[in-house]
Amino acid sequence: MMKKLLYLLILPFCLTASSCTMMVKGLAKLVVKDYNDHTNTYISGIQVTDEKGKKQLFGELFAGKTVYLYVWKDKKNRPPADQEKTYHALQQRFAKYPDVVFANLYLGSDTAANSYQLVNNASSEEFRRILKLNEKAPFIIGKDGSILAYKGPKPGDNIVVDYVLFEARNGMNGTKAAKKLIRGVNGDEEFKSPELQEWYTNHFNKAPEGRMSFSISSTH
Repeated sequence: MMKKLLYLLILPFCLTASSCTMMVKGLAKLVVKDYNDHTNTYISGIQVTDEKGKKQLFGELFAGKTVYLYVWKDKKNRPPADQEKTYHALQQRFAKYPDVVFANLYLGSDTAANSYQLVNNASSEEFRRILKLNEKAPFIIGKDGSILAYKGPKPGDNIVVDYVLFEARNGMNGTKAAKKLIRGVNGDEEFKSPELQEWYTNHFNKAPEGRMSFSISSTH
């Protein structure tokens, strides 16, 4: 089940802009509270194979990188491909950060194109145990191999996914980053802190203009 909170859709049902913002921020915090469910789980030691069958440790493959990792198991429900609009746009926005990479991890026993495959051995037992994956889901893995965002923001969660992934570069977990962003929006749905305004300007190469109409989704 995917929850979607859309500022522009909720606005008409609010009595005032202030009450609307408070309601949306409260709901948004409920969605992002699970992003940090497994921050004490490290996956550097899991083994994965590439399309040629070469086996490597995750931590060696992505040493010093923050990984936006789509995990999937059903070939009828594949992760987004590079040419898909929102996913491609997210990749393009992070192309200027050499410490961020995008990858897919397949859980099945057969091979899958354009995806690493999780080796089914002792190294992956803990990771498999916590996954409980009903559909494809993005995870954000920190440079130390920790799961910073468990079933985190999706490519279409503009602003939210960017901020969470950006802060993951500094080791901040997804819940903390998302709540920091949510708190940074004032009653007029504008950034109230110079820090967020500066981040937005530098990241999106344009100054924030007016209300921040963004969405937050989660995968269960």
